[in-house]
Amino acid sequence: MTKTLVLCRHGHRDNSKRELDNGLTDKGREQAKSIKRFFGDRFSADDLKRGVWFVSSPKLRCIETLQPTAKGLERSVDAHPDLDEQNSREGLPGLENRVKRFLSEWSASKVGITVVSSHGDWLPLATHMLLGIEQDFKKGAWLEIEWVSGQAYLKWYVPSFKPFYK
Repeated sequence: MTKTLVLCRHGHRDNSKRELDNGLTDKGREQAKSIKRFFGDRFSADDLKRGVWFVSSPKLRCIETLQPTAKGLERSVDAHPDLDEQNSREGLPGLENRVKRFLSEWSASKVGITVVSSHGDWLPLATHMLLGIEQDFKKGAWLEIEWVSGQAYLKWYVPSFKPFYK
């Protein structure tokens, strides 16, 4: 089975009170709109027939990053605790275990396209586990992986949508 995993880092967030679960800034909302436009350019109606799952860290900024795309397809964004950023109680081994658990769940899934919104610590770990590469994610970045017969291949990497949509 061939399927696609899209990894997106959440858009620019409101940092006025970092301890709060703040949502996106205007810049972050523009990044979310760019993700929606790129998703529409990348995937056809036939692609969507394979099924689409929008799944996010429970943090508001991550959910808001995928909402425009999901709403455009009359879908919701599922919050998944395994996609959350590292917390101070778990340390790196705990984060790695959550990433592995989610990737195992995803690899067993029959959904054709999965779009994930997560954080700058979670996404590089997932990319390394799947592709064996070190990858930094700027806010609003898109990395697309194609999964064919249990093997992951890098399909697209878009560090910024500025050149695409001005």
